[in-house]
Amino acid sequence: MKDYEITFKSCNSVHYAKPITAYVTGPDRMDGGTGLMHFAHGWGGNRYGYRAMQQEFADRYNLIGVATEFRQSGYDFDPVTGTGAYQPYDASHLQVIDCLNAVRHVLGLYPGLDRGRLIAYGGSQGGHISMLMCSFCPDTFALVISACGASHFDAERAAWAGRDFSARELAVRDTAGMAGRGQCPVVLMHGTADETLPDLHTRRMEKALREAGRTVVVKYYEGGNHALGPVTNRRDATVELADALLREARNDREDDFAAGRAVRVPCGDSDFVIDWSRRPEDPELARWEQTRG
Repeated sequence: MKDYEITFKSCNSVHYAKPITAYVTGPDRMDGGTGLMHFAHGWGGNRYGYRAMQQEFADRYNLIGVATEFRQSGYDFDPVTGTGAYQPYDASHLQVIDCLNAVRHVLGLYPGLDRGRLIAYGGSQGGHISMLMCSFCPDTFALVISACGASHFDAERAAWAGRDFSARELAVRDTAGMAGRGQCPVVLMHGTADETLPDLHTRRMEKALREAGRTVVVKYYEGGNHALGPVTNRRDATVELADALLREARNDREDDFAAGRAVRVPCGDSDFVIDWSRRPEDPELARWEQTRG
């Protein structure tokens, strides 16, 4: 297993100059079937949040692992402990674009990667971000896994972020409302005793995905907390629920990055537009367009 870090500029670097940092792992031997799995950390976490799991999965599933650290979070907030988050907080918006650009960056480093095996994984806020990654790139991922993830921004999450959200800002963060945008299978897990993020978020997500005709694998761990303990843990639950999918799931469509698509996400009277033909640092890569009303 090999590991290293990458940095790159974001589409909003003109407003927030700190570059994006991502932790990358790879299997000892790569071949034509080597895929990529993005790991998204939770609120106030950092790029090492799933380091052991990321390192193990590199060889276990023949995957390049990428873990993007959100600006305003982790070591950006506290260079010593790597925990905590600023207020006001982006709260799963441009952070999603940064995660997707990390995937793009690594795909550029490894042109021989199997682009049919792109996987998004995350826990807590990272689960929310992983679901949004699929919505913003609906033809890209072979599998999405959300562990104890948020489905939307409720009043408590808005209070954590330290600011008010407009109707369109709530809509662009509503993964259940966008359940029909992706096509790949989704794996969900949640503890019924989660005091940080109630399991109603995953139940809402599951219902919306099933109504949209998506393939869903889900398990609620009775008595499990936000980390699924003491019943299990997120690593073991992921292997339990997704082992076969991590080995076999494929996306045979041309991914949004390779196609250079401009993806539109309707959000009330506006569309959030992501133009994947543009470079990661281009301020016009992601923008709002008022289209109705």
